[in-house]
This record gives sequence, structure tokens and C-alpha cells, in this order.
Amino acid sequence: MNISQPNDLAPENWELFLLFNRIIYRGYFLFLIMAGTCGNLLTAITLLRARLRKYTTCQYMAVCALLNIGVLLTNTLNMMLTNGFNIHLRSQFDVGWCRMNAFIAQWIRGMASWILVLVAYDRFQQSKTIPRAQKKDDYKVAVTICVTGFILFILNLHYLLFAGSKVDLLENTKFLACIFNKQSNDTMHKFFASTSTWQELVTYIIVPCILTLVLNIFIIKNSFLSPTNNEHLKSRSKSRTRRVTTMLLASHLGFIALVAPAQTFFALSFDPSQHLLTDEGTKSFIIKGNIYQCLINTYYAASFVFCFASSSLFRREIDKLLNKSYRPKNSLMSGVSEAFSPHENHPFLQQKRISAVNGSSSSPQDEHRSQIKIHKRSTESTIETDAFIF
Repeated sequence: MNISQPNDLAPENWELFLLFNRIIYRGYFLFLIMAGTCGNLLTAITLLRARLRKYTTCQYMAVCALLNIGVLLTNTLNMMLTNGFNIHLRSQFDVGWCRMNAFIAQWIRGMASWILVLVAYDRFQQSKTIPRAQKKDDYKVAVTICVTGFILFILNLHYLLFAGSKVDLLENTKFLACIFNKQSNDTMHKFFASTSTWQELVTYIIVPCILTLVLNIFIIKNSFLSPTNNEHLKSRSKSRTRRVTTMLLASHLGFIALVAPAQTFFALSFDPSQHLLTDEGTKSFIIKGNIYQCLINTYYAASFVFCFASSSLFRREIDKLLNKSYRPKNSLMSGVSEAFSPHENHPFLQQKRISAVNGSSSSPQDEHRSQIKIHKRSTESTIETDAFIF
């Protein structure tokens, strides 16, 4: 959404909109990229710790956090550079560079959406009948992700084959537009220019949202409303299972509340060719576009917030991770010194040993055994002495 000044817009109003854009794309988007990358990375590391890694739900959510980093470093970064700094990253080199960047960005977005469906289905299966012990399946998550990735590779192949075309700008200058052009003479460009937005809306937003919403309703029913299948589990296992489920539901709620409405309105009512004709249309174009993009990209940077706010189990693992990583050396030395300190520092140990000795000396059986040993030793010494004299 690179904005140029319309003819009928007052200069002072245009300066205000430029300032607003700079704040959004140079400030807020830069914050989302930096904070979101660090937060998602910390989320993935935490979810892959030994205590949480045994849940396949946490494995899927760790992959989702890494995919969110990919969205921030492709789509969000491209929008920040284009609209905030007027740097067209995808148009810097040739058509191959443009197509590869567009394909990777769309593929990662699709994977980030469908991974939520996969983790919801996995949690739904576990909520029906939770086994007494977690079955270790090292290849289930990997195989499922690879199959999903291959399907999305096929669905986004048109970006790799047809995206990008040269357009004429002012003064007969050529510019590589990394989009599908409706005014192009190429039939494939015209077709994908009119269908790609709707394909993205259906495959990345509408279908995943519907499936996720239905599966979440059954997850809530099986896990919280009528958890009859979990009665054989201990209360502690039930609590951990529900905390993992709550963490998943929070992430799904963020996707449904932030991404789905914004992307839907963006596709249905966002046509620059119509809105840029008048002053009011330009204002509406800028404001709505900024709001939609802020909502969409905020979700991809907020995985850590969703997990941290919804699950005490996640907060406990974060605390252990940070304390283990940043524990001072003097605390380690003090722990070693306490382990090897003399008994005067631990009077209860000394008292236990003294009581054990006193109890053994006062026992009649022990006294009888000691007398037998003394008599046996004296007899053996007498025999050895007689043999030596002989």
C-alpha cells in the first residue's frame, strides 16, 4: 500500500497522513518485528523443553511460533520497507527474486494458518480419550507438517511461476511490480489478479477459521464441560492437560479475533482504484488499510503474550528457563559449599548419627555378637601362637 499524494488533497492534510504512516510503519511495525521475533523464539524454545515437549500440542505450537517469525520477516518486513521507507525489497532485482519472495511469503502465511487447524484436530483427538501415559510418536508431527506444506506448495505455485511484471511509470520508466496486474496483456496475470485475493481469503482465513472454531467447541466440551474421559487421570495430570488446552485456545482466539475480520474486510472492501479518486476516499483508504494491517501483523507477533497470559504451566517453564540461564556464579558456589560443609552446619545430621551409635551400643543383641567376635579372635590368636612354637 504505497501511497502517493492525490491532486485534490490539501498539502497540510497530506503531511498529516504521511506522519501517521511513518509512525505506523517505521515505528510500530519495527517494534512488531523485533519484539515478535524474540517473543516467538522464546516461545518455541520453552514449548520444546522436556516437560512440555511430550505433548504433541506443544510441538505444533512451537512450529507455529517459528512460522510466525517467518511471517514477520517476510510480509511485515516488506510492508515496513515499502510503506515506511519507500524501499521496494521484492522489486530490487529481477523477476525470479520477486517471484521467490512472494511465493515464500504466501507459503509461510498459509502454513501459519493451517498449523492451527492441525493442532486443534490433534487436541480434539486427545480430548476424547486421553491415555494414561503419553505415547511417544516422533514422526507424527513431522509427517503431518510435511504433507500440509506440500499441499500449500501446490496451491501457491502460481506465485512462483507468474507473479511480477514490468509496468510503465512517469517519464517512461520501467518498474518491476511484484503483483498480479489486472491491466496486463497476459491472460494468466489477469486471471490470478482477479482470483488470488479470494483464494487467499478462502484457503488461509475462512476455511481454517471455520474448522478451528468447530474443533475448539468440541475441545471445550470434552475438556472442561464434560471431562468424563479424564477421570482415570490424577488431578495433577488433569490440571496440566487443561493448562495446555487453555494455551491453545488463547492462540486460536487471537487468530479469530485479529486476523480473520481484518483479512475479510480487507478483501471485500479494499479497492484502491475506487478509493483514491476523491479526498474522502483517500482518507478512508489510508485509515482502513493501516488498521487492517496493524491487526493482522499484531497477531503474528503476540504468540508469547497469548501463551504467557493463558497458562501457568508455560509461565513456570519460562521462569525455570530464565533462572537456569542467568543464575549467578556465587549462588552455584554457595550451593556447593553447603553440600560439603562440616556437620556443625547441619546439627540434625549429627544428632541422627549420635542417636544411631547410642542405639547400637545399648542393644543386647549387639553386645552378645561383639562378645562372640572377641572370643573367636582370642582363640585364633592362641592357635596361631601354638603352631609357631611347635
